[in-house]
Amino acid sequence: PADGPYRDVALVAALRSVSAELEAAEEDHARATKRLELTRELFDWASGAISGYSKTKKPEGAKELARKRRKKKNVWDEGDNDDVVEEINYEERFVPPNEGALIPPIAATPGSSRMTEEQIVAHRDAFYRKLCGIPHVELSSFSPPANSVNLKSRAQLDECVFIVEHWDTGTEDVDMMDFRRQHKTFYTKMKVSKENIGRRTGHHLRDLAGIEGRKAFCRYGKNDESLMYVPLEELYDAIFEVHCLTGHRAWLATKKITNMKYANIPQGHIMCFVETCPVCSSKKTTGPKRQKTEPEEEEVKV
Repeated sequence: PADGPYRDVALVAALRSVSAELEAAEEDHARATKRLELTRELFDWASGAISGYSKTKKPEGAKELARKRRKKKNVWDEGDNDDVVEEINYEERFVPPNEGALIPPIAATPGSSRMTEEQIVAHRDAFYRKLCGIPHVELSSFSPPANSVNLKSRAQLDECVFIVEHWDTGTEDVDMMDFRRQHKTFYTKMKVSKENIGRRTGHHLRDLAGIEGRKAFCRYGKNDESLMYVPLEELYDAIFEVHCLTGHRAWLATKKITNMKYANIPQGHIMCFVETCPVCSSKKTTGPKRQKTEPEEEEVKV
């Protein structure tokens, strides 16, 4: 009965049960919140690692460094201006290791790029039209010239991988010396040299993360870093992850990062990307044109 002797006992039991459920829910919420924070940190780190860019805390002596910069630029103000120090963007470059699997370019998606799916599709097409003179849909049937160093299709890079794999062994039908004679242009590429011979030396292979059995064709850079060749089909995605996912930075800042990761993305490729980027184009403001004033005629004294 509602007012019987067992009413209070039932209410206390129900209250204890609800309290236990509430405590368990709060513990689950705390664990979920912690997992969410850790996942976000891991996602930010992975995004920075893939794109070659990650922000870090300000180093010690930031105020002194800011003062020296302002003084060097002749913009020294009396007293400390902490707001100027806060605006300085300290950043750390992610240097891919020379060993282990490489992370291939990730397909461009809207995400944090400030671009819609439609804009990405249109930008991809405009990029390849400007770079190769063909639309993106015809890219599969396009083969760059053999002497083009920075434009290589996936089939051309697979052929380079095949040559490097059999450089020291030859094939079943061709011995090593005959194989090298057939591909004699690779003598310089396979040699690790510090001499000024184009620096396109020390070619080697690296595994690609997430793609079993596929190799990446690489070479060593100025500072002995391992740089990966990007196939033409993935060129847009490689520049996208550096330029768009790091805030649509200028072409020079984009190039500094791509130079640390890729072997065949020169300034011209990045300029084609930036000049066709819809977000960067919207930033450009063309103010009212100045009206040219004709110089006043000087009075002629008679």
